[in-house]
Amino acid sequence: MQQAHDPRQPILPERYEVIDGRVYDMSPPPSEIHQRIVTNLLREFSIYLKGRECFAYPAPFGVWWKEDDDEHVEPDISVICDPGKIRPKGCVGAPDLIVEVLGKSTAEKDRGIKMIKYRAAGVREYWIVDPEHETVEVYHWEDNVFQQPDVYGGDGEIPVRIFDDLVIKLRDVF
Repeated sequence: MQQAHDPRQPILPERYEVIDGRVYDMSPPPSEIHQRIVTNLLREFSIYLKGRECFAYPAPFGVWWKEDDDEHVEPDISVICDPGKIRPKGCVGAPDLIVEVLGKSTAEKDRGIKMIKYRAAGVREYWIVDPEHETVEVYHWEDNVFQQPDVYGGDGEIPVRIFDDLVIKLRDVF
């Protein structure tokens, strides 16, 4: 039996992120191409990470910056190499690598407020995947700031900077 809604509490969407106190609705669900790209990248990361301490988590998987805070995001893929950051609710602290696949309703947020939050939190590597142009922008943490992105497209290969020996072929992504 469903409980009555308390009118003093806001009605939240089923899936949402909270950034700087603002609630971002995560509906409608992502497109087929978005999910295909996430699946392809997740497969590449998972094969490489098998038997290692790091793990790749797809959305919906929450990332909280602080243990007792409501602010959280749901990156498309989070790669976490510190098992001490994993909690039953998700990750507490910065993942080592985050991937966001752009969508029409998310591009501004992914390139704006989320990039700022990821940089401030200490995410070491941030990928923005553009399905429309079949490109990947890779931002990396160096000297306390993200450097200008390396942009990969066509038949290129992406060296994953947080790992010495992982390269992902774009033809395996798009």
